[in-house]
Amino acid sequence: MEKFIHVDRCDSTQDLLKEQLTLAPHNEITVSCEHQMLGRGRGSNVWQDSAGTLCFSMSIDPHQKPTFTALEVSTLIADFFHLKGCEVRLKWPNDLINSQGKKCGGILVQTAGPRYMAGIGINLFQNSSEFGGIYETSFEIEKKKWSMDLSHYIRHHRFESTEVLTSRWMSYCAHVNAEVKLIEGFEETFGKFIGLGEFGEAIVENGSGIHKIFNGSLRLV
Repeated sequence: MEKFIHVDRCDSTQDLLKEQLTLAPHNEITVSCEHQMLGRGRGSNVWQDSAGTLCFSMSIDPHQKPTFTALEVSTLIADFFHLKGCEVRLKWPNDLINSQGKKCGGILVQTAGPRYMAGIGINLFQNSSEFGGIYETSFEIEKKKWSMDLSHYIRHHRFESTEVLTSRWMSYCAHVNAEVKLIEGFEETFGKFIGLGEFGEAIVENGSGIHKIFNGSLRLV
């Protein structure tokens, strides 16, 4: 049975979920908020809150190949909005991209003991020109209901097959066969993005051959 907690504000829904899992480690728990003060992205990135932003974290079983878990969650989010008639594209490894090519969301998967946690930030709309929103105009939103509906969809539409998941992710990918730059630590790899490897890694082809990038960030060239 899923336990859903919605608060007015918190530093981080990931931290609040982690606290809840120490009290009830076997429960399915989702934590959402109206305002997140210290949201985190990958690495040292910060996720900025706004009036149109959904911020929630949920306990989740890993995909059968655990390194595909964030890819699976992002694909399910794209499926959810596709059913609502919205175009959401995906950028490796965990970004959501709107129809104008701007980042409108991201997923951060972490572990808390034996459990996995998926932290999700999505701009339904965004008034800042620096970021994007899924919808072009602002509207009244019930953050609790949106978070509940989305977490429920993710829990009940998991992929049993990694092959099917990979195919679906690729269908949403915003940079298939595009020239990209992969940044991994102090190393940069340039080439054409051609797909995902068996562990969810980025596969890039250039003049020196095929390269597999397991961690890092991707930029379009």
